[in-house]
Amino acid sequence: MFEKEIDEIYELCKRVVNEVPTASITFDYSSYGLNIRGIKRKEDARIPRGKFKWDLYQDVSFDPFYEKESRKSLKVIKAFLLELLIDGKCPHE
Repeated sequence: MFEKEIDEIYELCKRVVNEVPTASITFDYSSYGLNIRGIKRKEDARIPRGKFKWDLYQDVSFDPFYEKESRKSLKVIKAFLLELLIDGKCPHE
């Protein structure tokens, strides 16, 4: 389930890592599901623990019971990664 989508997300994550030096992405994959965390600006990771917030924190379950929610999460992840790639090509700074 979701093999094509996961491959696409993984490729987008690799592109973000290579093409957007200001962003940070974490891709965790297991037999239970997928977890993607991301921040648009790496320096935000230095914000104190109580104030730090991920720009993206999405879980995708491989349990068929959660298929609808997982499809929504995959769309959110893909949109976030594409936004990073677009913004990375013409930084706002």
